[in-house]
Amino acid sequence: MKASELATLLNGKLVGNGNVLVSIPKPIEESEKNSTVFLLDEKFDIDIEVGLVVSKDMPGHIKSDAVILVENPKKAFIKTLELFYKPYDEALQDEFKIIGQGCEISKDAIIFPFVYIANNVKIKKGAVIHPFVYIQDGVEIGEDTIIHSHVFIGKNIKIGNNVIIHSGTVIGADGFGFERTDRGYIKIPQIGGVIIEDDVEIGANCTIDRSTIGNTVIKKGTKLDDQVHIAHNVKIGRHTVMAAQTGIAGSTKVGDWVMMGGQVGIKDHVEIKDNTIILAQSGITKNTEKGKIYVGSPAKEAKKAWKELAYLNKIEELFKRVAILEKKLEEKDHK
Repeated sequence: MKASELATLLNGKLVGNGNVLVSIPKPIEESEKNSTVFLLDEKFDIDIEVGLVVSKDMPGHIKSDAVILVENPKKAFIKTLELFYKPYDEALQDEFKIIGQGCEISKDAIIFPFVYIANNVKIKKGAVIHPFVYIQDGVEIGEDTIIHSHVFIGKNIKIGNNVIIHSGTVIGADGFGFERTDRGYIKIPQIGGVIIEDDVEIGANCTIDRSTIGNTVIKKGTKLDDQVHIAHNVKIGRHTVMAAQTGIAGSTKVGDWVMMGGQVGIKDHVEIKDNTIILAQSGITKNTEKGKIYVGSPAKEAKKAWKELAYLNKIEELFKRVAILEKKLEEKDHK
Protein backbone atom coordinates (compact mmCIF):
# COMPACT_ATOMS: atom_id res chain seq x y z
CA MET A 1 0.00 0.00 0.00
CA LYS A 2 1.16 3.52 -0.82
CA ALA A 3 1.09 6.50 1.56
CA SER A 4 -1.56 8.16 -0.61
CA GLU A 5 -3.85 5.12 -0.24
CA LEU A 6 -3.35 4.99 3.52
CA ALA A 7 -4.10 8.71 3.78
CA THR A 8 -7.44 8.12 2.02
CA LEU A 9 -8.23 5.17 4.30
CA LEU A 10 -7.46 7.24 7.42
CA ASN A 11 -9.26 10.36 6.15
CA GLY A 12 -5.96 12.17 6.59
CA LYS A 13 -4.05 14.88 4.75
CA LEU A 14 -0.97 13.76 2.84
CA VAL A 15 2.13 15.95 2.86
CA GLY A 16 5.06 14.84 0.69
CA ASN A 17 5.60 11.80 -1.53
CA GLY A 18 2.40 9.77 -1.91
CA ASN A 19 4.28 6.86 -3.49
CA VAL A 20 6.11 5.97 -0.28
CA LEU A 21 5.32 2.36 0.62
CA VAL A 22 3.60 1.71 3.93
CA SER A 23 5.40 -0.91 6.02
CA ILE A 24 4.46 -2.61 9.27
CA PRO A 25 4.60 0.21 11.88
CA LYS A 26 7.69 0.21 14.09
CA PRO A 27 8.38 1.82 17.48
CA ILE A 28 10.13 5.15 16.90
CA GLU A 29 13.20 4.00 18.88
CA GLU A 30 13.54 0.96 16.54
CA SER A 31 12.80 2.77 13.28
CA GLU A 32 14.93 2.77 10.14
CA LYS A 33 15.15 4.98 7.07
CA ASN A 34 12.15 3.40 5.29
CA SER A 35 10.01 2.71 8.39
CA THR A 36 6.41 3.74 9.00
CA VAL A 37 6.01 5.32 12.44
CA PHE A 38 3.20 6.90 14.43
CA LEU A 39 3.87 10.01 16.50
CA LEU A 40 1.48 9.44 19.41
CA ASP A 41 3.33 11.70 21.85
CA GLU A 42 5.38 14.84 21.20
CA LYS A 43 8.20 13.59 23.43
CA PHE A 44 9.04 11.03 20.70
CA ASP A 45 9.54 13.78 18.09
CA ILE A 46 13.29 13.18 17.88
CA ASP A 47 16.05 13.54 15.27
CA ILE A 48 15.57 10.45 13.06
CA GLU A 49 14.89 9.73 9.38
CA VAL A 50 11.98 7.50 8.34
CA GLY A 51 9.83 6.83 5.30
CA LEU A 52 6.39 7.80 6.61
CA VAL A 53 5.06 9.54 9.73
CA VAL A 54 1.41 9.58 10.85
CA SER A 55 0.80 12.44 13.25
CA LYS A 56 -1.70 15.06 14.35
CA ASP A 57 0.69 17.94 13.59
CA MET A 58 3.79 18.29 11.43
CA PRO A 59 6.79 16.81 13.26
CA GLY A 60 9.45 19.28 14.35
CA HIS A 61 12.44 16.91 14.38
CA ILE A 62 11.53 13.67 12.60
CA LYS A 63 12.52 13.79 8.92
CA SER A 64 10.46 11.75 6.48
CA ASP A 65 9.53 11.38 2.82
CA ALA A 66 5.81 11.68 3.65
CA VAL A 67 3.55 12.73 6.51
CA ILE A 68 -0.13 11.87 7.01
CA LEU A 69 -1.91 14.34 9.25
CA VAL A 70 -4.89 12.89 11.12
CA GLU A 71 -7.23 14.17 13.81
CA ASN A 72 -6.72 11.18 16.12
CA PRO A 73 -3.35 9.39 15.67
CA LYS A 74 -4.24 6.59 18.11
CA LYS A 75 -7.36 5.60 16.15
CA ALA A 76 -5.35 5.83 12.93
CA PHE A 77 -2.70 3.59 14.51
CA ILE A 78 -5.28 0.92 15.37
CA LYS A 79 -6.82 1.08 11.89
CA THR A 80 -3.38 0.67 10.29
CA LEU A 81 -2.47 -2.28 12.51
CA GLU A 82 -5.67 -4.00 11.35
CA LEU A 83 -4.28 -3.98 7.81
CA PHE A 84 -1.38 -6.17 8.91
CA TYR A 85 -3.23 -8.37 11.41
CA LYS A 86 -3.68 -11.96 10.16
CA PRO A 87 -5.27 -14.07 12.89
CA TYR A 88 -4.99 -17.31 10.93
CA ASP A 89 -3.34 -19.00 7.97
CA GLU A 90 -5.75 -20.46 5.42
CA ALA A 91 -3.65 -23.56 4.64
CA LEU A 92 -4.68 -27.14 5.46
CA GLN A 93 -8.26 -26.45 6.45
CA ASP A 94 -9.85 -29.68 5.23
CA GLU A 95 -7.72 -32.47 6.71
CA PHE A 96 -7.46 -34.38 9.97
CA LYS A 97 -10.42 -33.06 11.93
CA ILE A 98 -13.18 -34.93 13.74
CA ILE A 99 -16.77 -33.70 13.60
CA GLY A 100 -19.55 -35.51 15.46
CA GLN A 101 -23.19 -36.10 14.62
CA GLY A 102 -25.90 -33.47 14.33
CA CYS A 103 -23.48 -30.53 13.91
CA GLU A 104 -24.41 -27.39 12.01
CA ILE A 105 -21.22 -25.83 10.70
CA SER A 106 -21.34 -22.97 8.21
CA LYS A 107 -19.51 -23.54 4.95
CA ASP A 108 -17.92 -20.13 5.58
CA ALA A 109 -16.40 -21.23 8.89
CA ILE A 110 -12.74 -22.26 8.91
CA ILE A 111 -11.94 -25.42 10.84
CA PHE A 112 -8.24 -26.28 10.97
CA PRO A 113 -6.73 -29.79 11.16
CA PHE A 114 -6.61 -31.64 14.49
CA VAL A 115 -9.78 -30.04 15.84
CA TYR A 116 -12.22 -32.27 17.74
CA ILE A 117 -15.88 -31.27 17.55
CA ALA A 118 -18.40 -33.44 19.42
CA ASN A 119 -22.14 -33.83 18.69
CA ASN A 120 -24.80 -31.18 18.04
CA VAL A 121 -22.33 -28.29 17.83
CA LYS A 122 -23.31 -25.11 15.94
CA ILE A 123 -20.61 -22.95 14.36
CA LYS A 124 -21.69 -19.90 12.37
CA LYS A 125 -20.15 -18.19 9.35
CA GLY A 126 -16.77 -16.54 9.61
CA ALA A 127 -15.76 -18.46 12.73
CA VAL A 128 -12.17 -19.71 12.83
CA ILE A 129 -11.20 -22.74 14.92
CA HIS A 130 -7.44 -23.30 15.17
CA PRO A 131 -5.68 -26.69 15.56
CA PHE A 132 -5.98 -28.73 18.77
CA VAL A 133 -9.22 -27.10 19.95
CA TYR A 134 -11.58 -29.48 21.77
CA ILE A 135 -15.29 -28.66 21.61
CA GLN A 136 -17.78 -30.79 23.56
CA ASP A 137 -21.46 -31.52 22.88
CA GLY A 138 -24.03 -28.80 22.37
CA VAL A 139 -21.66 -25.84 22.02
CA GLU A 140 -22.76 -22.80 20.00
CA ILE A 141 -20.15 -20.49 18.43
CA GLY A 142 -21.19 -17.23 16.77
CA GLU A 143 -20.14 -15.39 13.63
CA ASP A 144 -16.53 -14.23 13.13
CA THR A 145 -15.41 -15.72 16.43
CA ILE A 146 -11.75 -16.81 16.59
CA ILE A 147 -10.67 -19.65 18.87
CA HIS A 148 -6.94 -20.21 19.09
CA SER A 149 -5.08 -23.48 19.59
CA HIS A 150 -5.38 -25.64 22.73
CA VAL A 151 -8.66 -24.15 23.92
CA PHE A 152 -11.14 -26.43 25.71
CA ILE A 153 -14.86 -25.62 25.44
CA GLY A 154 -17.13 -27.74 27.63
CA LYS A 155 -20.67 -28.96 27.07
CA ASN A 156 -23.52 -26.60 26.23
CA ILE A 157 -21.40 -23.43 26.23
CA LYS A 158 -22.75 -20.50 24.22
CA ILE A 159 -20.26 -18.11 22.61
CA GLY A 160 -21.45 -15.01 20.76
CA ASN A 161 -20.27 -13.15 17.67
CA ASN A 162 -16.85 -11.55 17.18
CA VAL A 163 -15.36 -13.22 20.26
CA ILE A 164 -11.62 -13.95 20.52
CA ILE A 165 -10.37 -16.74 22.79
CA HIS A 166 -6.61 -17.13 23.13
CA SER A 167 -4.56 -20.30 23.54
CA GLY A 168 -4.72 -22.46 26.63
CA THR A 169 -8.04 -21.12 27.89
CA VAL A 170 -10.61 -23.44 29.46
CA ILE A 171 -14.28 -22.52 29.25
CA GLY A 172 -16.70 -24.72 31.10
CA ALA A 173 -14.51 -26.45 33.68
CA ASP A 174 -16.44 -27.65 36.73
CA GLY A 175 -17.05 -25.02 39.36
CA PHE A 176 -15.29 -25.51 42.70
CA GLY A 177 -18.28 -26.92 44.53
CA PHE A 178 -18.00 -29.43 47.41
CA GLU A 179 -19.99 -30.30 50.53
CA ARG A 180 -17.95 -31.04 53.65
CA THR A 181 -18.82 -34.16 55.64
CA ASP A 182 -17.15 -36.04 58.48
CA ARG A 183 -15.73 -38.44 55.90
CA GLY A 184 -14.42 -35.83 53.50
CA TYR A 185 -15.79 -33.66 50.70
CA ILE A 186 -18.66 -34.65 48.43
CA LYS A 187 -18.57 -33.19 44.91
CA ILE A 188 -21.60 -31.06 43.98
CA PRO A 189 -22.45 -31.79 40.32
CA GLN A 190 -21.90 -28.73 38.14
CA ILE A 191 -24.63 -28.97 35.51
CA GLY A 192 -24.95 -25.34 34.46
CA GLY A 193 -23.35 -23.55 31.52
CA VAL A 194 -21.38 -20.52 30.42
CA ILE A 195 -22.66 -17.72 28.20
CA ILE A 196 -20.14 -15.41 26.51
CA GLU A 197 -21.78 -12.54 24.67
CA ASP A 198 -20.61 -10.63 21.56
CA ASP A 199 -17.29 -8.77 21.27
CA VAL A 200 -15.67 -10.40 24.29
CA GLU A 201 -11.91 -11.13 24.25
CA ILE A 202 -10.42 -13.72 26.59
CA GLY A 203 -6.65 -13.90 27.05
CA ALA A 204 -4.37 -16.92 27.19
CA ASN A 205 -4.65 -19.50 29.98
CA CYS A 206 -7.86 -18.16 31.49
CA THR A 207 -10.39 -20.38 33.24
CA ILE A 208 -14.13 -19.72 33.21
CA ASP A 209 -16.04 -22.27 35.28
CA ARG A 210 -19.50 -23.52 34.41
CA SER A 211 -22.20 -22.77 36.96
CA THR A 212 -23.69 -25.25 39.39
CA ILE A 213 -27.10 -24.49 37.87
CA GLY A 214 -27.99 -21.61 35.57
CA ASN A 215 -25.09 -19.90 33.78
CA THR A 216 -21.83 -18.14 34.39
CA VAL A 217 -22.17 -15.02 32.20
CA ILE A 218 -19.72 -12.62 30.56
CA LYS A 219 -21.58 -9.82 28.84
CA LYS A 220 -20.89 -7.88 25.67
CA GLY A 221 -17.57 -6.12 25.12
CA THR A 222 -15.75 -7.37 28.22
CA LYS A 223 -12.00 -8.02 27.93
CA LEU A 224 -9.99 -10.44 30.07
CA ASP A 225 -6.20 -10.42 30.21
CA ASP A 226 -4.14 -13.63 30.50
CA GLN A 227 -4.51 -15.99 33.50
CA VAL A 228 -7.82 -14.63 34.76
CA HIS A 229 -10.08 -16.99 36.73
CA ILE A 230 -13.87 -16.61 36.76
CA ALA A 231 -15.59 -18.98 39.19
CA HIS A 232 -19.01 -20.62 38.90
CA ASN A 233 -22.19 -18.55 38.72
CA VAL A 234 -20.28 -15.25 38.36
CA LYS A 235 -22.02 -12.55 36.31
CA ILE A 236 -19.81 -9.96 34.60
CA GLY A 237 -21.35 -6.88 32.99
CA ARG A 238 -20.68 -5.08 29.72
CA HIS A 239 -17.33 -3.53 28.73
CA THR A 240 -15.52 -4.54 31.89
CA VAL A 241 -11.74 -5.07 31.76
CA MET A 242 -9.58 -7.27 34.00
CA ALA A 243 -5.78 -7.38 34.03
CA ALA A 244 -3.74 -10.56 34.46
CA GLN A 245 -4.04 -12.97 37.40
CA THR A 246 -7.32 -11.55 38.65
CA GLY A 247 -9.55 -14.07 40.39
CA ILE A 248 -13.28 -13.77 41.07
CA ALA A 249 -14.94 -16.19 43.48
CA GLY A 250 -18.33 -17.81 42.99
CA SER A 251 -21.67 -16.03 42.58
CA THR A 252 -20.13 -12.56 42.51
CA LYS A 253 -21.78 -9.92 40.33
CA VAL A 254 -19.60 -7.44 38.45
CA GLY A 255 -21.25 -4.41 36.82
CA ASP A 256 -20.68 -2.55 33.56
CA TRP A 257 -17.51 -0.60 32.70
CA VAL A 258 -15.60 -1.92 35.73
CA MET A 259 -11.78 -1.78 35.61
CA MET A 260 -9.52 -4.16 37.55
CA GLY A 261 -5.73 -4.07 37.78
CA GLY A 262 -3.53 -7.15 37.96
CA GLN A 263 -3.84 -9.73 40.73
CA VAL A 264 -7.13 -8.42 42.06
CA GLY A 265 -9.00 -10.90 44.27
CA ILE A 266 -12.75 -10.76 44.86
CA LYS A 267 -14.54 -12.92 47.44
CA ASP A 268 -17.72 -14.83 46.73
CA HIS A 269 -21.26 -13.40 46.77
CA VAL A 270 -20.30 -9.70 46.59
CA GLU A 271 -21.42 -7.07 44.10
CA ILE A 272 -19.07 -4.78 42.20
CA LYS A 273 -21.13 -1.81 41.06
CA ASP A 274 -20.90 -0.09 37.65
CA ASN A 275 -17.79 2.03 36.88
CA THR A 276 -15.87 0.75 39.90
CA ILE A 277 -12.06 0.90 39.57
CA ILE A 278 -10.04 -1.64 41.57
CA LEU A 279 -6.29 -1.06 41.68
CA ALA A 280 -3.73 -3.87 41.34
CA GLN A 281 -3.37 -6.48 44.10
CA SER A 282 -6.48 -5.28 45.91
CA GLY A 283 -8.69 -7.72 47.80
CA ILE A 284 -12.42 -7.02 47.71
CA THR A 285 -14.36 -8.47 50.66
CA LYS A 286 -17.64 -6.53 50.46
CA ASN A 287 -19.88 -4.68 47.99
CA THR A 288 -18.43 -1.61 46.30
CA GLU A 289 -20.07 1.74 45.60
CA LYS A 290 -20.76 2.89 42.06
CA GLY A 291 -17.94 4.86 40.42
CA LYS A 292 -15.51 4.64 43.35
CA ILE A 293 -11.82 3.66 43.31
CA TYR A 294 -10.64 0.89 45.67
CA VAL A 295 -7.14 -0.09 46.80
CA GLY A 296 -5.49 -2.42 49.32
CA SER A 297 -6.31 -5.74 50.97
CA PRO A 298 -8.85 -5.76 52.42
CA ALA A 299 -9.70 -3.01 49.94
CA LYS A 300 -10.89 0.42 51.02
CA GLU A 301 -12.16 3.41 49.09
CA ALA A 302 -8.97 4.94 47.72
CA LYS A 303 -9.23 8.43 49.24
CA LYS A 304 -9.66 6.95 52.71
CA ALA A 305 -6.89 4.39 52.17
CA TRP A 306 -4.38 6.97 50.97
CA LYS A 307 -5.27 9.28 53.88
CA GLU A 308 -4.62 6.45 56.32
CA LEU A 309 -1.34 5.67 54.55
CA ALA A 310 -0.29 9.30 54.90
CA TYR A 311 -0.90 9.05 58.66
CA LEU A 312 1.06 5.78 58.87
CA ASN A 313 4.03 7.40 57.14
CA LYS A 314 4.12 9.98 59.97
CA ILE A 315 4.20 7.44 62.82
CA GLU A 316 8.00 7.50 63.19
CA GLU A 317 7.99 11.30 63.40
CA LEU A 318 5.13 11.21 65.93
CA PHE A 319 6.99 8.70 68.13
CA LYS A 320 10.02 11.00 68.19
CA ARG A 321 7.88 14.00 69.11
CA VAL A 322 6.13 12.05 71.89
CA ALA A 323 9.51 10.92 73.25
CA ILE A 324 10.68 14.56 73.37
CA LEU A 325 7.48 15.63 75.13
CA GLU A 326 7.79 12.79 77.67
CA LYS A 327 11.37 13.77 78.41
CA LYS A 328 10.36 17.40 78.96
CA LEU A 329 7.53 16.33 81.30
CA GLU A 330 9.92 14.14 83.29
CA GLU A 331 12.35 17.07 83.66
CA LYS A 332 9.52 19.35 84.78
CA ASP A 333 8.30 16.81 87.35
CA HIS A 334 11.85 16.38 88.65
CA LYS A 335 12.20 20.11 89.18
